[in-house]
Amino acid sequence: MLEQNEKSLKDQAQGESQKAMLFVPYRYNRPQMLPPLICSRRLYVHLILLLVIVFMLVIIRLMSTVKVNFVHFHLESDSDAELVTLPSQFAHSRGALCLDGSPPAYYFRPSLLSVKFWIIYLPGGAWCNSEYDCFQRSLTELGSSHVAKISIPMVGILSNDCEINPDFCLWNVLVLHYCDGSSFLGNDSTVRSYESQSLYLRGAVVFEALIDYLKESTDLAEAEQVVLAGSSAGGIAALIHADRLRTMLPHSVKTVHALVDAAMFLDLPDVRGNFELANLFKSVYSFHSIENSKSIQECTETQPNITERWRCLLPEVYYKFVFTPIYFVNSVYDTWQRTYLLKISCFASACPSVHRDVVYNARDSILTFAHNITRYKKNGVYLTWCPVHTILNQLRFSSAELGDSTVQQSLSSWLQHDLSQITGDKNFLSLEAALEVCKSSIKL
Repeated sequence: MLEQNEKSLKDQAQGESQKAMLFVPYRYNRPQMLPPLICSRRLYVHLILLLVIVFMLVIIRLMSTVKVNFVHFHLESDSDAELVTLPSQFAHSRGALCLDGSPPAYYFRPSLLSVKFWIIYLPGGAWCNSEYDCFQRSLTELGSSHVAKISIPMVGILSNDCEINPDFCLWNVLVLHYCDGSSFLGNDSTVRSYESQSLYLRGAVVFEALIDYLKESTDLAEAEQVVLAGSSAGGIAALIHADRLRTMLPHSVKTVHALVDAAMFLDLPDVRGNFELANLFKSVYSFHSIENSKSIQECTETQPNITERWRCLLPEVYYKFVFTPIYFVNSVYDTWQRTYLLKISCFASACPSVHRDVVYNARDSILTFAHNITRYKKNGVYLTWCPVHTILNQLRFSSAELGDSTVQQSLSSWLQHDLSQITGDKNFLSLEAALEVCKSSIKL
Protein backbone atom coordinates (compact mmCIF):
# COMPACT_ATOMS: atom_id res chain seq x y z
CA MET A 1 0.00 0.00 0.00
CA LEU A 2 2.76 2.29 0.98
CA GLU A 3 4.64 1.45 -2.24
CA GLN A 4 1.61 2.25 -4.33
CA ASN A 5 1.28 5.67 -2.70
CA GLU A 6 4.94 6.47 -3.38
CA LYS A 7 4.62 5.38 -6.98
CA SER A 8 1.53 7.51 -7.39
CA LEU A 9 3.33 10.54 -5.96
CA LYS A 10 6.30 10.03 -8.35
CA ASP A 11 4.04 9.78 -11.36
CA GLN A 12 2.22 12.93 -10.31
CA ALA A 13 5.48 14.83 -9.80
CA GLN A 14 6.79 13.65 -13.15
CA GLY A 15 3.62 14.83 -14.91
CA GLU A 16 3.82 18.26 -13.34
CA SER A 17 7.46 18.46 -14.32
CA GLN A 18 6.59 17.68 -17.93
CA LYS A 19 3.88 20.35 -17.87
CA ALA A 20 6.38 22.85 -16.53
CA MET A 21 8.83 22.06 -19.37
CA LEU A 22 6.24 22.22 -22.14
CA PHE A 23 7.69 24.29 -25.09
CA VAL A 24 5.31 26.79 -26.63
CA PRO A 25 6.56 28.01 -30.06
CA TYR A 26 6.72 31.85 -30.54
CA ARG A 27 7.40 33.72 -33.80
CA TYR A 28 9.82 36.61 -33.73
CA ASN A 29 11.89 38.58 -36.30
CA ARG A 30 15.50 37.82 -36.48
CA PRO A 31 17.52 41.01 -35.96
CA GLN A 32 18.94 42.25 -39.29
CA MET A 33 22.62 43.04 -39.44
CA LEU A 34 23.17 46.29 -41.47
CA PRO A 35 26.10 46.32 -43.85
CA PRO A 36 28.87 48.72 -42.97
CA LEU A 37 28.27 52.33 -44.03
CA ILE A 38 31.38 52.31 -46.19
CA CYS A 39 32.22 49.41 -48.41
CA SER A 40 34.00 49.20 -51.74
CA ARG A 41 30.80 48.76 -53.75
CA ARG A 42 28.99 51.68 -52.16
CA LEU A 43 32.10 53.82 -52.46
CA TYR A 44 32.18 53.21 -56.22
CA VAL A 45 28.51 54.16 -56.52
CA HIS A 46 29.09 57.40 -54.61
CA LEU A 47 32.12 58.26 -56.73
CA ILE A 48 30.17 57.66 -59.94
CA LEU A 49 27.32 59.87 -58.73
CA LEU A 50 29.80 62.58 -57.81
CA LEU A 51 31.44 62.41 -61.24
CA VAL A 52 28.04 62.63 -62.94
CA ILE A 53 27.17 65.73 -60.90
CA VAL A 54 30.51 67.36 -61.71
CA PHE A 55 30.08 66.52 -65.39
CA MET A 56 26.60 68.07 -65.43
CA LEU A 57 27.91 71.23 -63.78
CA VAL A 58 30.68 71.51 -66.37
CA ILE A 59 28.16 71.08 -69.21
CA ILE A 60 25.90 73.75 -67.71
CA ARG A 61 28.87 76.09 -67.36
CA LEU A 62 29.92 75.53 -70.96
CA MET A 63 26.39 76.06 -72.21
CA SER A 64 26.23 79.36 -70.36
CA THR A 65 29.28 80.66 -72.24
CA VAL A 66 28.78 79.12 -75.66
CA LYS A 67 28.37 81.54 -78.55
CA VAL A 68 24.78 82.15 -79.50
CA ASN A 69 24.15 81.19 -83.11
CA PHE A 70 20.75 82.74 -83.37
CA VAL A 71 19.68 86.33 -83.03
CA HIS A 72 18.32 87.64 -79.76
CA PHE A 73 18.65 90.80 -77.74
CA HIS A 74 21.51 90.87 -75.30
CA LEU A 75 20.28 90.85 -71.72
CA GLU A 76 22.92 93.27 -70.50
CA SER A 77 22.21 96.04 -72.97
CA ASP A 78 19.80 96.45 -75.86
CA SER A 79 22.43 98.58 -77.59
CA ASP A 80 24.78 95.62 -78.06
CA ALA A 81 24.98 93.58 -81.24
CA GLU A 82 25.02 89.78 -80.99
CA LEU A 83 27.44 87.43 -82.72
CA VAL A 84 26.03 85.12 -85.38
CA THR A 85 28.34 82.53 -86.94
CA LEU A 86 27.60 81.19 -90.39
CA PRO A 87 26.67 77.48 -90.48
CA SER A 88 29.80 75.44 -91.08
CA GLN A 89 28.30 73.63 -94.07
CA PHE A 90 27.31 76.92 -95.73
CA ALA A 91 30.79 78.40 -95.19
CA HIS A 92 32.72 75.33 -96.35
CA SER A 93 30.55 74.84 -99.43
CA ARG A 94 31.65 78.29 -100.59
CA GLY A 95 35.22 78.11 -99.34
CA ALA A 96 34.50 81.13 -97.13
CA LEU A 97 36.76 80.76 -94.12
CA CYS A 98 38.64 82.92 -91.63
CA LEU A 99 42.42 82.65 -91.48
CA ASP A 100 42.24 79.66 -89.12
CA GLY A 101 39.53 77.86 -91.09
CA SER A 102 36.64 78.84 -88.83
CA PRO A 103 33.40 80.02 -90.48
CA PRO A 104 32.80 83.76 -90.95
CA ALA A 105 30.58 85.65 -88.54
CA TYR A 106 28.77 88.93 -88.10
CA TYR A 107 27.18 90.99 -85.33
CA PHE A 108 23.53 91.96 -85.64
CA ARG A 109 21.27 94.42 -83.86
CA PRO A 110 17.82 94.51 -85.46
CA SER A 111 15.87 97.72 -85.77
CA LEU A 112 13.36 98.28 -83.00
CA LEU A 113 10.86 99.43 -85.63
CA SER A 114 11.65 96.82 -88.28
CA VAL A 115 12.57 99.51 -90.79
CA LYS A 116 14.03 98.66 -94.18
CA PHE A 117 17.19 100.69 -93.65
CA TRP A 118 20.50 98.91 -93.09
CA ILE A 119 24.01 99.96 -92.14
CA ILE A 120 26.76 97.41 -92.80
CA TYR A 121 29.95 98.25 -90.93
CA LEU A 122 33.42 96.86 -91.66
CA PRO A 123 35.79 97.26 -88.69
CA GLY A 124 39.49 97.99 -88.88
CA GLY A 125 42.38 95.87 -87.73
CA ALA A 126 45.30 96.39 -90.15
CA TRP A 127 46.56 93.54 -92.34
CA CYS A 128 48.85 90.49 -92.38
CA ASN A 129 51.31 89.90 -95.21
CA SER A 130 53.24 86.70 -94.44
CA GLU A 131 52.63 83.14 -93.21
CA TYR A 132 54.06 83.97 -89.80
CA ASP A 133 52.11 87.21 -89.49
CA CYS A 134 48.82 85.61 -90.56
CA PHE A 135 49.43 82.60 -88.30
CA GLN A 136 49.88 84.86 -85.29
CA ARG A 137 46.75 86.72 -86.31
CA SER A 138 44.78 83.47 -86.68
CA LEU A 139 45.19 82.87 -82.94
CA THR A 140 43.21 86.03 -82.19
CA GLU A 141 39.74 87.34 -82.98
CA LEU A 142 41.29 89.13 -85.99
CA GLY A 143 41.81 85.74 -87.61
CA SER A 144 39.15 83.49 -86.13
CA SER A 145 35.46 83.47 -85.27
CA HIS A 146 36.09 80.86 -82.55
CA VAL A 147 37.50 83.51 -80.20
CA ALA A 148 35.27 86.40 -81.28
CA LYS A 149 33.35 88.28 -78.59
CA ILE A 150 29.77 87.09 -78.07
CA SER A 151 28.53 90.67 -78.26
CA ILE A 152 29.98 94.12 -78.88
CA PRO A 153 28.74 97.59 -77.86
CA MET A 154 27.36 99.83 -80.57
CA VAL A 155 28.58 103.44 -80.35
CA GLY A 156 28.99 106.38 -82.70
CA ILE A 157 27.21 105.87 -86.00
CA LEU A 158 26.12 102.41 -84.79
CA SER A 159 24.44 103.70 -81.62
CA ASN A 160 20.70 103.39 -81.04
CA ASP A 161 20.71 106.64 -79.04
CA CYS A 162 18.73 109.04 -81.20
CA GLU A 163 20.10 112.07 -79.39
CA ILE A 164 23.64 111.49 -80.61
CA ASN A 165 22.87 109.46 -83.74
CA PRO A 166 19.52 110.71 -85.09
CA ASP A 167 20.07 109.53 -88.67
CA PHE A 168 20.86 105.88 -87.97
CA CYS A 169 19.60 105.12 -84.45
CA LEU A 170 16.61 103.13 -85.73
CA TRP A 171 18.42 101.32 -88.53
CA ASN A 172 19.29 97.63 -88.63
CA VAL A 173 23.00 97.31 -87.83
CA LEU A 174 25.37 94.66 -89.16
CA VAL A 175 29.06 94.49 -88.25
CA LEU A 176 30.96 91.97 -90.36
CA HIS A 177 33.59 90.19 -88.27
CA TYR A 178 37.05 90.98 -89.70
CA CYS A 179 39.00 87.72 -89.68
CA ASP A 180 40.92 87.57 -92.97
CA GLY A 181 43.68 90.20 -92.69
CA SER A 182 43.15 91.57 -96.22
CA SER A 183 40.37 94.17 -95.93
CA PHE A 184 37.91 91.47 -97.12
CA LEU A 185 39.80 91.33 -100.43
CA GLY A 186 41.92 88.16 -100.38
CA ASN A 187 41.08 85.48 -102.94
CA ASP A 188 43.60 82.65 -102.77
CA SER A 189 41.94 79.29 -103.48
CA THR A 190 44.93 77.35 -102.15
CA VAL A 191 45.57 76.49 -98.52
CA ARG A 192 48.71 77.95 -96.98
CA SER A 193 50.32 76.55 -93.86
CA TYR A 194 52.64 77.57 -91.07
CA GLU A 195 53.97 75.07 -88.51
CA SER A 196 51.37 72.51 -89.64
CA GLN A 197 48.56 75.05 -89.18
CA SER A 198 46.41 75.62 -92.27
CA LEU A 199 45.84 79.23 -93.30
CA TYR A 200 43.01 80.45 -95.54
CA LEU A 201 43.32 83.74 -97.43
CA ARG A 202 39.70 84.17 -98.52
CA GLY A 203 38.65 87.71 -97.56
CA ALA A 204 36.68 88.49 -100.73
CA VAL A 205 34.94 85.12 -100.57
CA VAL A 206 34.08 85.78 -96.92
CA PHE A 207 32.52 89.15 -97.78
CA GLU A 208 30.31 87.73 -100.52
CA ALA A 209 29.30 84.68 -98.47
CA LEU A 210 28.25 86.92 -95.59
CA ILE A 211 26.10 89.12 -97.85
CA ASP A 212 24.48 86.08 -99.50
CA TYR A 213 23.74 84.48 -96.14
CA LEU A 214 22.29 87.72 -94.79
CA LYS A 215 19.97 87.98 -97.77
CA GLU A 216 18.71 84.47 -97.00
CA SER A 217 18.43 84.70 -93.22
CA THR A 218 17.47 88.33 -92.50
CA ASP A 219 15.28 91.05 -94.00
CA LEU A 220 18.27 92.49 -95.87
CA ALA A 221 16.61 91.01 -98.95
CA GLU A 222 13.84 93.61 -98.49
CA ALA A 223 16.12 96.59 -97.80
CA GLU A 224 15.42 99.99 -99.34
CA GLN A 225 18.42 102.00 -98.13
CA VAL A 226 21.88 100.59 -97.41
CA VAL A 227 24.99 102.29 -96.08
CA LEU A 228 28.33 100.46 -96.28
CA ALA A 229 30.73 101.98 -93.76
CA GLY A 230 34.21 101.05 -92.64
CA SER A 231 37.11 102.34 -90.56
CA SER A 232 40.83 102.09 -91.36
CA ALA A 233 41.38 98.69 -93.04
CA GLY A 234 37.60 98.41 -93.05
CA GLY A 235 37.45 101.78 -94.78
CA ILE A 236 39.54 100.40 -97.63
CA ALA A 237 37.11 97.47 -97.82
CA ALA A 238 34.05 99.76 -97.85
CA LEU A 239 35.53 101.86 -100.66
CA ILE A 240 36.49 98.92 -102.88
CA HIS A 241 33.40 96.77 -102.21
CA ALA A 242 30.78 99.54 -102.51
CA ASP A 243 29.88 98.98 -106.16
CA ARG A 244 30.15 95.21 -105.84
CA LEU A 245 27.73 95.29 -102.91
CA ARG A 246 25.24 97.28 -104.97
CA THR A 247 25.17 94.51 -107.61
CA MET A 248 24.60 91.85 -104.92
CA LEU A 249 21.68 93.59 -103.23
CA PRO A 250 18.04 93.08 -104.31
CA HIS A 251 16.28 95.46 -106.68
CA SER A 252 14.26 96.81 -103.75
CA VAL A 253 17.32 98.81 -102.66
CA LYS A 254 16.88 102.42 -103.78
CA THR A 255 20.11 103.96 -102.50
CA VAL A 256 23.57 102.77 -101.46
CA HIS A 257 26.16 105.06 -99.86
CA ALA A 258 29.73 104.38 -98.76
CA LEU A 259 31.33 105.92 -95.65
CA VAL A 260 35.12 105.71 -95.50
CA ASP A 261 36.61 106.51 -92.08
CA ALA A 262 40.31 106.98 -91.28
CA ALA A 263 41.40 105.46 -94.58
CA MET A 264 42.77 108.39 -96.59
CA PHE A 265 46.09 106.53 -96.72
CA LEU A 266 48.63 108.30 -98.93
CA ASP A 267 51.76 106.98 -100.58
CA LEU A 268 54.20 109.37 -98.90
CA PRO A 269 57.81 108.99 -97.71
CA ASP A 270 58.49 108.59 -94.01
CA VAL A 271 61.18 110.48 -92.07
CA ARG A 272 63.87 108.20 -93.57
CA GLY A 273 62.59 108.56 -97.12
CA ASN A 274 61.06 105.07 -97.21
CA PHE A 275 57.60 104.44 -98.67
CA GLU A 276 56.13 102.27 -95.92
CA LEU A 277 52.56 102.18 -97.23
CA ALA A 278 53.71 101.15 -100.70
CA ASN A 279 55.78 98.30 -99.26
CA LEU A 280 52.88 97.18 -97.06
CA PHE A 281 50.21 97.27 -99.77
CA LYS A 282 52.47 95.56 -102.32
CA SER A 283 53.01 92.63 -99.98
CA VAL A 284 49.34 92.40 -98.89
CA TYR A 285 48.16 92.54 -102.52
CA SER A 286 50.53 89.77 -103.58
CA PHE A 287 50.29 87.53 -100.52
CA HIS A 288 46.47 87.44 -100.46
CA SER A 289 46.06 87.12 -104.26
CA ILE A 290 43.90 90.25 -104.28
CA GLU A 291 44.17 90.45 -108.06
CA ASN A 292 41.53 87.67 -108.13
CA SER A 293 38.99 89.76 -106.22
CA LYS A 294 36.10 90.84 -108.48
CA SER A 295 35.62 94.10 -106.61
CA ILE A 296 39.02 95.52 -107.52
CA GLN A 297 39.37 94.29 -111.09
CA GLU A 298 37.80 97.32 -112.77
CA CYS A 299 40.78 99.28 -111.47
CA THR A 300 43.52 96.67 -111.88
CA GLU A 301 42.59 95.96 -115.50
CA THR A 302 43.32 99.59 -116.36
CA GLN A 303 46.86 99.43 -114.99
CA PRO A 304 49.24 98.85 -117.91
CA ASN A 305 52.06 97.73 -115.65
CA ILE A 306 51.17 94.50 -113.84
CA THR A 307 53.68 95.24 -111.08
CA GLU A 308 51.80 98.46 -110.29
CA ARG A 309 48.35 96.92 -109.89
CA TRP A 310 48.72 96.94 -106.12
CA ARG A 311 48.20 100.71 -106.33
CA CYS A 312 44.47 100.07 -106.69
CA LEU A 313 44.49 99.52 -102.92
CA LEU A 314 45.31 103.21 -102.51
CA PRO A 315 42.16 105.29 -101.92
CA GLU A 316 43.63 108.15 -103.96
CA VAL A 317 43.70 105.77 -106.94
CA TYR A 318 40.59 103.67 -106.42
CA TYR A 319 38.00 106.34 -105.55
CA LYS A 320 37.87 107.42 -109.20
CA PHE A 321 36.41 104.02 -110.14
CA VAL A 322 33.56 104.11 -107.61
CA PHE A 323 30.06 104.88 -108.86
CA THR A 324 28.52 104.78 -105.36
CA PRO A 325 28.48 108.15 -103.51
CA ILE A 326 31.32 108.24 -100.96
CA TYR A 327 31.78 110.25 -97.78
CA PHE A 328 35.31 110.36 -96.35
CA VAL A 329 36.01 111.14 -92.68
CA ASN A 330 39.61 111.71 -91.62
CA SER A 331 42.04 113.59 -89.41
CA VAL A 332 44.74 115.64 -91.12
CA TYR A 333 47.00 114.47 -88.27
CA ASP A 334 45.90 110.83 -88.29
CA THR A 335 47.73 109.11 -85.42
CA TRP A 336 48.09 105.70 -87.07
CA GLN A 337 49.56 107.15 -90.24
CA ARG A 338 51.89 109.41 -88.29
CA THR A 339 53.21 106.55 -86.15
CA TYR A 340 53.29 103.57 -88.51
CA LEU A 341 53.61 105.09 -91.98
CA LEU A 342 55.59 108.27 -91.34
CA LYS A 343 57.54 106.70 -88.43
CA ILE A 344 57.06 109.71 -86.16
CA SER A 345 56.44 108.89 -82.51
CA CYS A 346 57.12 112.31 -80.97
CA PHE A 347 54.50 114.97 -80.33
CA ALA A 348 54.52 118.55 -81.60
CA SER A 349 57.16 120.70 -79.88
CA ALA A 350 59.14 117.61 -78.85
CA CYS A 351 59.63 116.69 -82.51
CA PRO A 352 62.67 117.79 -84.50
CA SER A 353 61.82 120.31 -87.18
CA VAL A 354 62.41 117.74 -89.93
CA HIS A 355 59.75 115.50 -88.36
CA ARG A 356 57.27 118.35 -88.13
CA ASP A 357 57.89 119.09 -91.80
CA VAL A 358 56.94 115.51 -92.68
CA VAL A 359 53.75 115.80 -90.60
CA TYR A 360 52.71 119.04 -92.29
CA ASN A 361 53.53 117.65 -95.73
CA ALA A 362 51.16 114.77 -95.01
CA ARG A 363 48.50 117.23 -93.81
CA ASP A 364 48.75 119.26 -97.02
CA SER A 365 48.58 116.08 -99.12
CA ILE A 366 45.37 115.04 -97.37
CA LEU A 367 43.88 118.48 -98.05
CA THR A 368 44.75 118.15 -101.73
CA PHE A 369 43.23 114.66 -101.82
CA ALA A 370 40.04 116.00 -100.19
CA HIS A 371 39.67 118.69 -102.86
CA ASN A 372 40.11 116.07 -105.58
CA ILE A 373 37.44 113.87 -104.01
CA THR A 374 34.87 116.66 -103.97
CA ARG A 375 35.34 117.38 -107.66
CA TYR A 376 32.83 114.57 -108.00
CA LYS A 377 29.63 116.22 -106.82
CA LYS A 378 28.26 112.99 -105.37
CA ASN A 379 31.10 112.80 -102.83
CA GLY A 380 31.76 114.55 -99.53
CA VAL A 381 34.61 114.90 -97.04
CA TYR A 382 34.86 115.72 -93.33
CA LEU A 383 38.31 116.67 -92.05
CA THR A 384 39.34 117.40 -88.48
CA TRP A 385 42.54 118.77 -86.98
CA CYS A 386 42.16 116.53 -83.91
CA PRO A 387 44.93 113.89 -83.99
CA VAL A 388 42.85 110.70 -83.82
CA HIS A 389 42.42 107.49 -85.79
CA THR A 390 38.83 106.40 -86.56
CA ILE A 391 35.77 108.49 -85.77
CA LEU A 392 32.59 106.83 -87.06
CA ASN A 393 32.51 104.04 -84.48
CA GLN A 394 33.65 106.21 -81.56
CA LEU A 395 31.96 108.51 -79.06
CA ARG A 396 33.77 111.39 -80.78
CA PHE A 397 31.38 110.90 -83.73
CA SER A 398 29.14 113.55 -82.17
CA SER A 399 31.87 115.62 -80.49
CA ALA A 400 31.84 119.37 -81.17
CA GLU A 401 35.61 119.57 -80.62
CA LEU A 402 36.38 117.99 -83.96
CA GLY A 403 35.51 121.10 -85.95
CA ASP A 404 32.98 123.79 -86.77
CA SER A 405 30.34 121.06 -87.00
CA THR A 406 30.22 117.49 -85.73
CA VAL A 407 30.75 114.51 -88.00
CA GLN A 408 27.14 113.52 -87.35
CA GLN A 409 25.83 116.92 -88.46
CA SER A 410 27.99 117.08 -91.58
CA LEU A 411 27.16 113.53 -92.59
CA SER A 412 23.46 114.24 -92.13
CA SER A 413 23.69 117.25 -94.45
CA TRP A 414 25.51 115.21 -97.08
CA LEU A 415 22.92 112.42 -96.95
CA GLN A 416 20.24 115.05 -97.54
CA HIS A 417 22.03 115.96 -100.77
CA ASP A 418 23.46 119.29 -99.73
CA LEU A 419 26.15 120.58 -102.07
CA SER A 420 29.29 118.46 -101.83
CA GLN A 421 31.96 120.24 -99.88
CA ILE A 422 34.78 119.78 -97.42
CA THR A 423 33.37 120.25 -93.94
CA GLY A 424 34.86 120.22 -90.48
CA ASP A 425 37.69 122.59 -89.73
CA LYS A 426 38.06 125.68 -91.88
CA ASN A 427 41.43 126.84 -90.57
CA PHE A 428 43.70 123.98 -89.60
CA LEU A 429 45.72 124.38 -86.43
CA SER A 430 49.30 123.35 -85.94
CA LEU A 431 49.77 119.89 -84.45
CA GLU A 432 50.74 121.39 -81.09
CA ALA A 433 47.63 123.61 -80.96
CA ALA A 434 45.42 120.73 -82.13
CA LEU A 435 46.66 118.54 -79.29
CA GLU A 436 45.68 121.22 -76.80
CA VAL A 437 42.23 121.93 -78.27
CA CYS A 438 41.29 118.28 -78.77
CA LYS A 439 42.21 116.85 -75.37
CA SER A 440 38.71 115.56 -74.65
CA SER A 441 38.07 114.09 -78.10
CA ILE A 442 41.39 112.26 -78.12
CA LYS A 443 40.30 110.38 -74.99
CA LEU A 444 36.92 109.36 -76.44
